[in-house]
Amino acid sequence: MLIRAAARLFARQGYDATSVSDIVQAADVTKGAMYYYFSAKEDLLFAIHQRFIEAEMRQAQEILRGTSEPKDRLSRLIVALVESIAEYHDEVTVFFREMHRLPGPQFEEVRKVRDAYQKVFEDTIIWGQREGIFRSDIEPRIMTLALFGQCNWTYTWMRSKGSLSAHEIGKRLAKVYLTGALTIRTPASKIGS
Repeated sequence: MLIRAAARLFARQGYDATSVSDIVQAADVTKGAMYYYFSAKEDLLFAIHQRFIEAEMRQAQEILRGTSEPKDRLSRLIVALVESIAEYHDEVTVFFREMHRLPGPQFEEVRKVRDAYQKVFEDTIIWGQREGIFRSDIEPRIMTLALFGQCNWTYTWMRSKGSLSAHEIGKRLAKVYLTGALTIRTPASKIGS
């Protein structure tokens, strides 16, 4: 409840403009209750990140277990990433805007988890390159960063009441990405189906 309330307020008002009083009022708890769980506002910022990255990692692990081909795996990872951005919109917004405010040790922990999540995508790209499915003339790291650049910015324009669901947007972004990543130019209608 506190994490959700803080995420909503930080996303709408900004971290600096949100006081502890604002958070406890929105969560309908006392300051004592908040300080029982979190020693400072920065701890809430860290918990906000953990809330969505743990969900993303669980989903990625399910996809790893449920796929046996690089193109299908990468397509499903992209769709899951976009769906996660939609589901945890406030948390993602706060992360991208405010992550620099985390104290050093927490920032390093966040960086490690984010790197592990990105590695799932990069390893899939490397696998696809080894199999001759993905282009090998572009470094896997650059391909991974391009993928995240494409998907992560959806938090700025994707709306829950838009004409397309997050799943549909994810499928379309997977097609856009894979059209450029595949070695053989597959018609877009056959990518990510």
